[in-house]
Amino acid sequence: MRKICGGNRTLLLLGAMSALTVPELALAQQGAAATGGLEEIVVTARKRSENLQAAPLSVAALSGDTLEKAGIDEFSEIAGRIPGFTLNPDNVSEPNIFLRGIGTDIESAASNAAIGFFLNDVYLPRAQGTAIELFDLERVEIVRGPQGTLYGKNVVGGAINFITRKPTDEFRAGVEAGIGNYGSFDIKANVAGGIGEGLSGSIAATARRHDGYAFNSFTGNDVEDLTAFGILAQLRYQPNDKLDILLTGDLTRRRARGKWVDIQIPSDHNIPFVNPDRRRGPNNIDGKQDADLGGVHLTANLDVGVGTITSITAYREGSFKAVNNDAGSFIDFTQMIYGPGGRIDFGAIDRDAFNDDYYVNDKDETSNSFSQELRFRSDFSGPFNLLAGLYYQHEKVERSEIADYIFVDFFAQGKEIAETKLKSDTWAAFVEGSFDITDTLGVTAGIRYTKDRKRFSVYRETIGDFLGAEFEDEDGNFTRAFSATSKKSWDAWTPSINLHWQPAKDVYLYALVSKGYKSGGWNGENATNPGEARVAYDPEFALNYEVGAKTTWLDNRLRFNITGFWTEYKDLQTQQFVIFDPNLPADNVISNAGKARVKGIEIESMVVPFDGLTLFANYTYMDAKITGDLISTELQYDPDCFCSVPVPTNLKGNVLRRSPENSFSIGGDLTVPLSSRFNGFVRADYNWTDDFFFDNENSLRTAQESVGVLNGSIGIATDDDKWEFRVWAKNLTNELYESGKSDVIGSVLVSYNPPRTYGATIRWKY
Repeated sequence: MRKICGGNRTLLLLGAMSALTVPELALAQQGAAATGGLEEIVVTARKRSENLQAAPLSVAALSGDTLEKAGIDEFSEIAGRIPGFTLNPDNVSEPNIFLRGIGTDIESAASNAAIGFFLNDVYLPRAQGTAIELFDLERVEIVRGPQGTLYGKNVVGGAINFITRKPTDEFRAGVEAGIGNYGSFDIKANVAGGIGEGLSGSIAATARRHDGYAFNSFTGNDVEDLTAFGILAQLRYQPNDKLDILLTGDLTRRRARGKWVDIQIPSDHNIPFVNPDRRRGPNNIDGKQDADLGGVHLTANLDVGVGTITSITAYREGSFKAVNNDAGSFIDFTQMIYGPGGRIDFGAIDRDAFNDDYYVNDKDETSNSFSQELRFRSDFSGPFNLLAGLYYQHEKVERSEIADYIFVDFFAQGKEIAETKLKSDTWAAFVEGSFDITDTLGVTAGIRYTKDRKRFSVYRETIGDFLGAEFEDEDGNFTRAFSATSKKSWDAWTPSINLHWQPAKDVYLYALVSKGYKSGGWNGENATNPGEARVAYDPEFALNYEVGAKTTWLDNRLRFNITGFWTEYKDLQTQQFVIFDPNLPADNVISNAGKARVKGIEIESMVVPFDGLTLFANYTYMDAKITGDLISTELQYDPDCFCSVPVPTNLKGNVLRRSPENSFSIGGDLTVPLSSRFNGFVRADYNWTDDFFFDNENSLRTAQESVGVLNGSIGIATDDDKWEFRVWAKNLTNELYESGKSDVIGSVLVSYNPPRTYGATIRWKY
């Protein structure tokens, strides 16, 4: 089997490389300045400034101008426009983020994300990357695949870089305001410029709100509303052309009611409780999704002649509060009958009159982190250059989760408490060297050593009936509460090698092999005894093989890039529902899948057929499979006992969750002169995702059907682009499609992405 897999990998990579080779004579010479071609995008995905078309890795970049024109306010809207990227932001403290079939859906203080988020090279811990307000950005870079050499914090699936617009002596300012349906209103403003000799600064702020996309008929309130505020301030000191110091501070505050949960497919018991309107019905609580986060970063660059020394010092804090009735249910407590001690007398009530599942989850998490990175980038005159550095991060996480539940069919009522704490330290050292073999052929190789040390503690308590198996103490005796502590270290060497070749002026080919790593953690939040709480799950590793070509044609009017990749994952960390007791609901535990494999092709293209019109088309194909053992359990009827029993199932061969086989994005931007002073414009993008599974069990009940989402705007702008007015719409066809989905006690519970939204925005900038 290993020989067959290796042969397929070789064929895939060789086939992709052969498809990339194009005759030099067919290429047109660049003439962007003279003919108005495609915009050149500079990226720093490899911690050096380089043209996107010459960067030998798979990276999608969205400029700040693109974000403004698309009206993008948060990261979920970016993810929806990148083929192969899926994001479930239902829980503000635990977003599910998947890129190239790999991501994180683990709910634990001890876990790490597979996709790393960075703000100006500073790692954003926990859920800060998806909660941060996006504004005054120069660009956003989405780097696909394991990034284990230059990025120091568990980047096993990809990296997202937010790069702010740096202040200079040149004055700039802008303000934007908009209104829309669902009572939406937003305003953004920024100003930047010189302050004194060698000193410049900038400040930008945003405030936005909208009413809820769903309605709780029991409380009479909207849910899925949002009020958000953000501020970003930067101070830059450049006393000479050798030293550049940047101080950055940011703050985000988000307040919202809970995520709406709908019973999409009811169990026989829950048929009477299905809401006729998918976004309207009764729920006992409105819930909340609150976030406060921010940080201070000091970045210094010193040119020492033979290169540049960079120091990045950062401190960040985050606080998240999420309360939701995850069952999407309403229980009329006035109709309940209570026995002694306030417990529901399940034998005295008509259980058919009540929803079978009431589950209010109250999650509270705080985190803070300090990090220091020191690196040197050479600027030698010869064919060899290097990048080397040291990295340290200390992180502290405190998390509590209180589940208040009633399961009438299981005669269960109770409250479960989990309090977990984590202290972690990460040390890393890395070096990467580049050597120009010829004027057109070069090789880059690097390696990183990372060591993670984690200290973990957990307190577990159950009041009333146990949700899962009963708790035991150290001696195996029954208990209602226990605590445990553990500590463990992991380390890894993560090398990479990249061969890059420029066979023609506008053709760049590359082939790379890279390794990624994500440290282990604990199952403490779901443990039933101290010994189980101390058992750690293993680190996750990824080995990525990738080839790609980046080509530019027709005087810089056509851009065509293609990438082929094959990634092998070992000990893939994943969350599974496991039934330990047929008389109780399933437990959600973290486990390691033996192996997984993701292979695919990514295509990105853009063309300017004539001045004023830009079209793009991007496509991703993925084949993501579990190739090692991963055991799940489900209830099956046993005629011998006339009962249901848990039966283990090996998921080997199943498709990885949240991994659509095909996805694409197409769109364009047309600008037409209306007079000597005004231009009209039309912008649109259509993003289509193939069907995929929300779980590794590949249940058709929890699959999402293929869906296409259309966004667009139309408006008018002055010829100097200082003023703009646009009318916009997102999800124009009002598609009802899921952001999350689970199968609980026979009912399929879902949350939805936003419905159609529309409005108008006016913008001024100088």
